Amino acid sequence: MSASGAALLGAAGNTLGACGTALMGGTRRKSAAGVVVTALFGAASWLTLVACVSAETPPAAAPRADNTPLSYSFPAIGDDVVVNSESMRGRATALVFITTYDLASQLLARRLGEVVTSFTPRTNAAAVVIEPPAYAELLPAYRDALSLPYPVVMADFATQRGGGPFGSISRVPVLIVLDREGRQVERLEGSIETSAIEAALRAALR
Repeated sequence: MSASGAALLGAAGNTLGACGTALMGGTRRKSAAGVVVTALFGAASWLTLVACVSAETPPAAAPRADNTPLSYSFPAIGDDVVVNSESMRGRATALVFITTYDLASQLLARRLGEVVTSFTPRTNAAAVVIEPPAYAELLPAYRDALSLPYPVVMADFATQRGGGPFGSISRVPVLIVLDREGRQVERLEGSIETSAIEAALRAALR
C-alpha cells in the first residue's frame, strides 16, 4: 500500500471507532472503478462523507449455542485458494465478513492481516465479501491494494441471504473466529481493535 493510502486509512481508524455499515437489501454498491480508488487513493475530504450507522459500539453476538463444527465453502477467486471448513480445520480461523466499499471493513481487514502475520501459533484467516458475484473479478485487486496476507473470497448465495452456517449478517464488518475443529467461539461486529482480534484467537486455542 502507498504511504498516502496508509495514512488515509490510519486517520480514518481514529475517526470511525466501532462504526460499520448496515447492509440494505443484502448489499449496496459503489461503481466498480471506485472500489480500488476508495481503498487506496481517496482524498482526505472524502472522509467527511463517511457516517457511522451507530455512534455506540455494537454489541457482540453470542457464539452458536449448539457449538458444533460449521460446514462452509467459498470458492477461490483468481490466484487465491478455496476457503472451506476442511482446508481451515486444524488451526484457529478468523473470517472477516466485509464489503469492498466500506471503510470500516477495510480497516478491520488490514488489522486482521497485521495480527495473523505475527500471531503464534499460526492461524488461518480469510475475508468473505458480501456483494453480488458479478464483482468477484475485482477481489484480487482489492486484496493487493490493501496488502492482505490471506484470501479474499466471495460469499455464497446462502451466506448472502443470511441462511448460511454463520447466520444473518446484516451489517459489516463482522469477525467470526473458529476453533481448530471449526466451532464458532467468537463473533464481533464493527471496527475491532487488534487487541480484541488477538484475544478472540487466543480463546479459540483453549
